Amino acid sequence: MPRIVPQLKESFPDLELFLHEAQTHQLVRQLEEGKLDCLVLASVPETAPFKEIEVFNEPMSIAVPCDHTWAKRDHVEMDELKGQIVLSLGDGHCLRDQALGFCFAAGARDDERFKATSLETLRNMVAAGAGITLLPELSLPKEKEKDGVCYVTAVNPTPSRSIVLAYRPGSPLRARFEKLAESISSYLGE
Repeated sequence: MPRIVPQLKESFPDLELFLHEAQTHQLVRQLEEGKLDCLVLASVPETAPFKEIEVFNEPMSIAVPCDHTWAKRDHVEMDELKGQIVLSLGDGHCLRDQALGFCFAAGARDDERFKATSLETLRNMVAAGAGITLLPELSLPKEKEKDGVCYVTAVNPTPSRSIVLAYRPGSPLRARFEKLAESISSYLGE
């Protein structure tokens, strides 16, 4: 959101934004109840009843401590995660299921002793040497290395998730949502 809100305000000066950050199931419930007009989030099964417009396919990278053997590499093959233990967000976070799905497919295991509540907590635990994790591209700094964490491109397959704008079917605001989604896609594509 920090990357797109300034541009949205510039492109749509009359748009009044009310931003709500919560776990996916809470946002979906608020959309169902009409408390929110639309959502921008990673597509998950809970959003299937809604209309979705894909705005961005977001790859994920592997975050490792800077003294890790992978820290200086340009990329890591996903099958190299076999046998690794990865840090993750706690239950209820859609990124947890998405990232762990890729990690489990590669043969990695979830560190059951630790569950983060935010990406910043995950990042700080990686910096402290507590393990490795997958982080979405939009949460990464511009630098390959920052604050004790190195970010390495994951390949074969490249883990990713679809970021969508979701709204209720039959909404009279459909044309506006389509224009908004097109703008967000344009901003993120840059």
